[in-house]
Amino acid sequence: MKTFDIRSARSKDIPQIGEVGLASWKRGIGPHVPPVSHDSVSIETFTGFASARLDQIVVAVKDDRVLGFTATEQANNFITDLWIDPDCESSGLGTALMEEAERRIAARGYHTAEISVLLQNERALSLYRHMKYEDVQEETKFNKTLKSEITSIRLRKHLQFYADEIA
Repeated sequence: MKTFDIRSARSKDIPQIGEVGLASWKRGIGPHVPPVSHDSVSIETFTGFASARLDQIVVAVKDDRVLGFTATEQANNFITDLWIDPDCESSGLGTALMEEAERRIAARGYHTAEISVLLQNERALSLYRHMKYEDVQEETKFNKTLKSEITSIRLRKHLQFYADEIA
């Protein structure tokens, strides 16, 4: 039984997107990056992102409370963000948001969806692999925002449905 709704983000969601994004970042990424990285990530990081890309964000909500969100920042087939309120993990939100992102990607005419995840973020990596995403490339590079080298894995999924099936 689904206890949340999935919809496009609205401007009134921006503050909650900031809160959810930061809490999720602290749980999923924070433990795996040096302390200097924490200084560059704040609620404003997520609210600024949401303000600039609101049309590319999908939220999971219950009673007007944002529980999680996903985004395709450039309106292409690359899922740039998936953040779930830590209190709502393991509730199906991540899967539901990813599936909605995939539907929207297919509606744009793409036959694959891609995402990149911090190698040490085993929980997220497990979700993506469970959803049939396959490893494409592992890369270590300096991240300007986090002020440190990070290792991430890019994953790809061949979508089983296409734009003409979505209408």
